[in-house]
Amino acid sequence: MQLKASAPGSLILLGEYAVLHGKHALVCAVNKYITVTLTPSLDKRIEIESSLHGRYETDLTSISIEKPFHFVLGALQHYQPKLKTGCHIAIESEFSDKVGLGSSAAVTVATLAALVTWLNIRVSPLDLVRQGRNVVRHVQGVGSGADIAASVYGGLVGYQPQPLLVEKFAATYPLSALYAGFKTPTVEAIKRVQQQFSAHPDLFRHISNSIGQCAFSGMHAARKAEWSKLGEIMNIQQGMMEALGVSLPILRDMVEELRKQPGMLGAKISGSGLGDCVVGLGGPLPDQYVYKGEHTGIQPVSAQMSQQGVRCEKI
Repeated sequence: MQLKASAPGSLILLGEYAVLHGKHALVCAVNKYITVTLTPSLDKRIEIESSLHGRYETDLTSISIEKPFHFVLGALQHYQPKLKTGCHIAIESEFSDKVGLGSSAAVTVATLAALVTWLNIRVSPLDLVRQGRNVVRHVQGVGSGADIAASVYGGLVGYQPQPLLVEKFAATYPLSALYAGFKTPTVEAIKRVQQQFSAHPDLFRHISNSIGQCAFSGMHAARKAEWSKLGEIMNIQQGMMEALGVSLPILRDMVEELRKQPGMLGAKISGSGLGDCVVGLGGPLPDQYVYKGEHTGIQPVSAQMSQQGVRCEKI
């Protein structure tokens, strides 16, 4: 018997940084997937392999969090007391973990889904979000869970971290995205913002509250499929990302590049900034699209909203 679980990547549309402080976020699953195939073994060995990261072996009794398979190992560690034997885990990804499409959330959710199916444990989608968030926080020390929610539910999702609430909206809308060619790790970006505002906590609180209000208003627009309004709110929150200091000249250029595309309703940094992706509401970009501005390394990201969340089957 094998268990095959797939979970989508994601893009955050509204709520960055504020969601780490209890505010709302708006996030969407995208049509790029990570698939985990789990094969139970007869001994205590844990084997993990990936075309992106090679091979890793450990023992069921000594699972430790080690890169590059730290999120998979974190999920295994979460269910370690219930595991009677080891397993072989093969990971296939339709996108690079260098591009900010929520690969850590997707592989965490897919691994957890395979494990609960193997162990025959009934888990609600909301509980799976809670478990995934706990794993990510255990592994890297911080994590809002918004990307976890998108990978579990699929579609366009409103997220509230405390008390934990997830609302999946019925409609989706075309997206465009560009990748800067580099990214700053999320934990490092968060630390840089914390350092910048360490002497100005009241200013940070005001910006965070405003970002949270953007996300809350964006959820209301998504609920009513008021896409023009959602695009306007994305443009407004981009200004707050600038205020947080997580924009860069290359990101500003990327945002303006998307905003001038035909039919684009709004564009902003997606995620923690300081590199990585910008996302636009509208599109998609033409298949032949080539960035022709002054910066090098910018490339289009082929990703659209997808209603498909995590799924697992026995094969």
